[in-house]
Amino acid sequence: MELDYDVVPLERLIKDLEKNDLQSKLNLFQCPKEKDLEEFLHYKAIEYDLIGYGKTYLILDKKEIENDVIKIIAFYTIGQKSIDISNLSQKKKRKVIGGRIPGRDGLKSMACFLIGQLGRSGEYTHDQLLGGTLLKECFSTIETARKIIGGNLIFLECRPKMYGLFYEKHGFKKFSEELSEDGLFQLYRKIS
Repeated sequence: MELDYDVVPLERLIKDLEKNDLQSKLNLFQCPKEKDLEEFLHYKAIEYDLIGYGKTYLILDKKEIENDVIKIIAFYTIGQKSIDISNLSQKKKRKVIGGRIPGRDGLKSMACFLIGQLGRSGEYTHDQLLGGTLLKECFSTIETARKIIGGNLIFLECRPKMYGLFYEKHGFKKFSEELSEDGLFQLYRKIS
C-alpha cells in the first residue's frame, strides 16, 4: 500500500531552514542503485535551485512530517532544455514535435521541459511509492509550468534497461536509437 506523502518544493525548505540543517537532511537520502541521484541531492540540488537551473521537489513521508521530521521518500528535478533537432528527418521532426508547430520544418532546436532527476530512496519499496505515482507528480508540476509558459515536450535521459522496464510504459519514446556519450538513452514525450 502506498504511503501518504506531500510534495514539497526544495525552495520552500531553503527559505525555512538553515542551510546546514537542510543539507544534513538531504544527506540522509540514500539510493544505492542510483548513486548519481544521491550525489545530486547531496551536492547540487540546493545550488541548482538557488540559481534557477532546475527546481527540485521532495516527496516527503506525511506521517513523519506530522512528527516534525523530514523523511525523503523520493524526489524529482524539473528544468528546461533546448534539444538539437537540426539533424532529424522531416518525418522524425513531425513525430517528436508535432505537426502543427509553425515553421516546424525550419526549426534547428526545440525548447522542452527536462526531467533532470527522478528517483526513490533505497529505504522505500515500490509498493510504498509506485514509480508511476512519482512520475504523475512530476507531470503535474510540468503541467503547472506549461499553463504559464506553454510547451508540449518532455525530455529525459535514462539507463537502457530503464527504458523498457519503466519509461516506455509511460509514453516515452527514444529520441535516437543511439546512446548518448554517457551511455544513456535520450527520451521524449509529447504533452499535447
